[in-house]
Amino acid sequence: MVVSSQRFLCCIFFLSWISVQSQDLGDPKSFRELIAVSDPVISPDENFLLYSAHRTDYTANKTITTLNILDFRSGQVSPLAEGASEARWSPDGGLIAMKGDFGDGYGLYISGLTVRNGALGLQPLLVAPIHNSNHFLGHPTMKNYAWSPDGQKLAFVGADDQTCRSLGDANEPVAVDRLMYKSRTGLSDLCKSRIYVVNKDGSGLDAITDARYDSHSLSWSEDGSQIIFLSNHTADPDMNYNNDLYAYDLTTRSTRQLTSTKGTEHNPQANPNSEWLAFPATIRDRNTKDSPPENTFIYLMKKDGTERSNATASLDRRSYDPQWHPGGRWLYFKVRNHGSTVIYRLRRDRDAKPVTKMTGTIGSYCVGEEKIYFTCSQPGEPAEIYSSNLDGSEMTRLTFETADWVTDRNFASFEDFWFNSFDDTRVQGFVAYPPDVKDDEKIPVVHRIHGGPHGMYGFAFSDLNEMLVARRMAVVMINPRGSTGYGQEFADGTIRSWGGGDYRDLMTGINKVLDRYPFLDSTRMVVTGGSYGGFMTNWVITQTNRYKAAVTVASLSNLISFYGTSLYQLLIETEFEGMPWEDYDLLWNHSPLKYVANVKTPTLLIHGENDMDVHITQAEEFYVALKKLGVPAKFIRYPNEGHGIQQPRHKEHYYQEMLQWIVNHLNLEEGNASLRMH
Repeated sequence: MVVSSQRFLCCIFFLSWISVQSQDLGDPKSFRELIAVSDPVISPDENFLLYSAHRTDYTANKTITTLNILDFRSGQVSPLAEGASEARWSPDGGLIAMKGDFGDGYGLYISGLTVRNGALGLQPLLVAPIHNSNHFLGHPTMKNYAWSPDGQKLAFVGADDQTCRSLGDANEPVAVDRLMYKSRTGLSDLCKSRIYVVNKDGSGLDAITDARYDSHSLSWSEDGSQIIFLSNHTADPDMNYNNDLYAYDLTTRSTRQLTSTKGTEHNPQANPNSEWLAFPATIRDRNTKDSPPENTFIYLMKKDGTERSNATASLDRRSYDPQWHPGGRWLYFKVRNHGSTVIYRLRRDRDAKPVTKMTGTIGSYCVGEEKIYFTCSQPGEPAEIYSSNLDGSEMTRLTFETADWVTDRNFASFEDFWFNSFDDTRVQGFVAYPPDVKDDEKIPVVHRIHGGPHGMYGFAFSDLNEMLVARRMAVVMINPRGSTGYGQEFADGTIRSWGGGDYRDLMTGINKVLDRYPFLDSTRMVVTGGSYGGFMTNWVITQTNRYKAAVTVASLSNLISFYGTSLYQLLIETEFEGMPWEDYDLLWNHSPLKYVANVKTPTLLIHGENDMDVHITQAEEFYVALKKLGVPAKFIRYPNEGHGIQQPRHKEHYYQEMLQWIVNHLNLEEGNASLRMH
């Protein structure tokens, strides 16, 4: 009896420990202390690594970013500067440049490393002020800067404040005559972004690009004689997304256009030891600044504009973010594939090969002479910085910013699954669930739908997944047609058919996962998503009543009114292959609002009041219809928020409201979604 009692007490202790840890992750407050890392930058001698660490200041209601440095010789990590961003080493490693405000206004600063009381530090000096514009140029756009190859100059993107519209007095009338008069969170200041060159001592500041056009995404040529950049010189750049490559010659002070394509070029990278450029690009004549259906491929071209070729055509995957090896031997880039984001590399005359082979999500990265350095997250593992050899071997973890936070927490189990959809198309999905769940237990299901439409769920850490699973729910995520990571034909699956094949993929997938996992409760399911995932959530509840509750975030409901109120007219023109007035019936037939009378599902609507990606009127239209129809609905509007809830207090409030909505409409016990056995 003594042994049996000891076993009983041990089991009680273990179950109590599991409950405490799950309850902890189930509370949004538990994520306040989680640190995020990004932007690893290796020194030329590979003795130091700079990176950014982001933490939440809940009292100040903002995210605080600190520039850290890892000294490989001592193994010590030291904070260098708070508020610094985009830190970059000079070519000889003697100086660090960064953006921020270190006492003389926002701008570009440089500093050498200092040592005080055994700790590394900085003494930043202002090189050039930078005026930031809120004018939206497209998600892939880089308002970046770079050292010249000899380390004597810096080129940077900044707004020409002489071209700006004042937005200071909210009571004054605003006259607009441009199509793109909005930014992502309000009215645009309409500043033109230009490229400037300055000596490293701050002298000789010079604007080198035409003030009539936005110029950005710069890279120095290998000999420092030219600056390669992107600009759109069409008759009205607001009407299209047709960036081309240009080269400015510092000796002749002349600009030459390198490409003239109907597609869109992105972020050029010059080989440090040859005349070759690498850049992502598309070739179709319809494109959008938001979520393009067309995959970008990596193109190679000489800096005089000749010998252009698609170097990654055989991959049939979205390829982007190219970076050259410092010696110029290899070109590295990222690829989305089957729920993972991985790094590939290629030589000009060879096929591209994967470097990182794990199932995970690579974020920012850099390439050193001997190793590559990258952030990586996986389910249950927040992002940290790793290194590997240039071929991907010997992967080593370098930072431990989240080590204390993850200790003794009980993270979700996570698996992927594949199924044949209604037309035999192969589709991938993912399921997260409590690690101690039993087959004879029945737990609720939260069906999450990703945004885009050309987004991708996959092998990455998710705070929301962990919260839901900690409350003994399962999370199902499916990448329906339209998602990236599965080839161009699959990505094109939403063209002229939002809510068509993608909806049928989702419904087929949820049926398959219910069959595969016996502990999933088909009678207690919730559907949720944001942006296009919000559109699909609205669409789903107009097509089926199988879900007991819905949470729709930054959602679309009326594609006709969306076109005129959104920042993204080009999205509708691209996805539906024409102007709305050419076929209003097509847009209305794919609008959830047309079918809103079918809705019976209690719905929580979340939206930022300053969202210009998807204007809040989209939620208003759907909410009013639901209320008029007598459907239980709640609408939460977040002031000073754009597309997605970013302020820590608002985000925590949104998560609490979402969890409470689910608990209430699934008739669950608060704090413990399901303990009863069926």
